[in-house]
Amino acid sequence: MADTHGGRAIDRVEVFVLRHKLDPRTGPSIAYSTYHSHTLVKFTDSDGRAGWGETYTVPGLPEMLREVGESLVGRSAGDLKALVRDIRWSLEHPYAVSALVIGLEDLRARQLGVSIAESYGGGGFRTKVRAYAASGGYIEGRDPADTWPDEVARVRALGFTALKLRLGREAIGHEAPLLEKMRADLPREFALMADGNAGYTFAGAVEMGRVLERLGFLWWEEPIRQRDTYAGFERLAAILDIALAGGEVLPNRGEAVEFLARRAVDIVQPEPVICGGIGETIWIAELADLHAIAAMPHTSNSGIGIAAALQVLAAQPPTTRSIGASPEPFLEFGVDDNPYRSGILATPLEFNDGWVTIPSGPGLGVEIDEEYVRTHAV
Repeated sequence: MADTHGGRAIDRVEVFVLRHKLDPRTGPSIAYSTYHSHTLVKFTDSDGRAGWGETYTVPGLPEMLREVGESLVGRSAGDLKALVRDIRWSLEHPYAVSALVIGLEDLRARQLGVSIAESYGGGGFRTKVRAYAASGGYIEGRDPADTWPDEVARVRALGFTALKLRLGREAIGHEAPLLEKMRADLPREFALMADGNAGYTFAGAVEMGRVLERLGFLWWEEPIRQRDTYAGFERLAAILDIALAGGEVLPNRGEAVEFLARRAVDIVQPEPVICGGIGETIWIAELADLHAIAAMPHTSNSGIGIAAALQVLAAQPPTTRSIGASPEPFLEFGVDDNPYRSGILATPLEFNDGWVTIPSGPGLGVEIDEEYVRTHAV
């Protein structure tokens, strides 16, 4: 196909849905999940190069990606800004925008023979990043008194040196003593974080936040409802000494500008597969630095989402905004039952002593096992 915009033309767009059933069901404070479901988009150019994007599956999303993706056939990934502008005009759903943009970012960088981080003028700031294990949350029908010790032992056996727990399903009076014992039993250098997943009232978030402060947790993530433009977060940040984290559902840079200006959090966590891609996540992180707010990408996805976060971290300059006990940002790495976290990658990510090496190859830096994707796609 002829390219009317310069460079190698987009020749084909494909969409895949991957769905894994959770048995037993697991989840955060507010809901159990029955499935992990990811939607992938693949752009192929006229030379056979491919760029991959990803986001969470929501109703109607695959159809959006197919329709808008096909409108890009014949155009060049090198014209990224024009493509992103047209995608945003065509789509109002941030998940769909993000999947398409990441796919185009991957394809453009592969055509240039550089990583996505390098295509944005970064890539040399760090070659590895400390990972924290992100808990899958509560297991249906089981008490955290029984499951949390097993989870801590498992993540330590895997080599992690940090763990983010999901709190709020049980009463504070039940969970606080469990956290106290956990902290006492762990080595001092093992870091703990907590995610309330919008499960608390404002008063409850303050009460549990005080517990976490006393126990030395690094941050308290989104304990109250975030969908209503993060209402009340600046009040909570002003009351608590523990770092307040949030921002994973920010849909674009416009809302990020207002959110950061409010000083609503101490740590902002834009997610590449929600906020509009890797470039947007880097932009939000740089803006956060101007507000003296620490930044790190949020991830709870399959292999592509994690690779996207790693490209952000490669391009994110060092900052003086210390995150608890760590002067550097962390990588969130889920440890729940999700085969697509590693299964879709042709080569696993390199993990040693709690650190993940940032892939240095072109694009996302990882190669997708396309046969695996096609075999498991719904």
